[in-house]
Amino acid sequence: MKKHFSLLTVAMVVVCMSLIVFGCQTAKKVSPEEAVTAQVNKFAEAMKAKNIDGIMAVFSEKFEHYEWGDKAGAREFLQQAVDVGYLDGLEVDLSKMQVKVDGATATVYPIDIRGNFGSTTVELVFTNENGNWLVTGLDASDI
Repeated sequence: MKKHFSLLTVAMVVVCMSLIVFGCQTAKKVSPEEAVTAQVNKFAEAMKAKNIDGIMAVFSEKFEHYEWGDKAGAREFLQQAVDVGYLDGLEVDLSKMQVKVDGATATVYPIDIRGNFGSTTVELVFTNENGNWLVTGLDASDI
C-alpha cells in the first residue's frame, strides 16, 4: 500500500510541475504588433469565409465610420455585401501590410482586397481596449 501511495504522489508531482511549466510558457508576452497582426488575420479569414460574426468580433463597440456610422452600420453594410455576392471568391492580400503602433492606437495598411465588387485597399485603425486590440476605424479606397 505504501508503494502505491508513493507512486501516486510522484505522478501527481510530475503532473503539477508540467502544468506549472506549461503555464509559464503560455504567459509569454506578445508585442502589440503581434497582437494586432493576429487580429488582422482573424479579420481576413472571417472576410474570406463571409462570417459576419467573425468579422464583427474584431470590431470595437466604439467603432466609427464616416459612411456606416457605428458597429451596427458596419455589420449591415457587410451583410448586404454578402447578400449580393460581393464577398464571393474574396482574396485578401496581407503581404505588403505594415503595422504601426503609437501608444494605445495602431494602424494597419495596406490590406489589398479583391472580390466580385472589384478591388480596394483598406486601412484598419485598432485601439487597445483593456489589453484587446479592436478595430475602431476603417478606411477603404475605391468602394
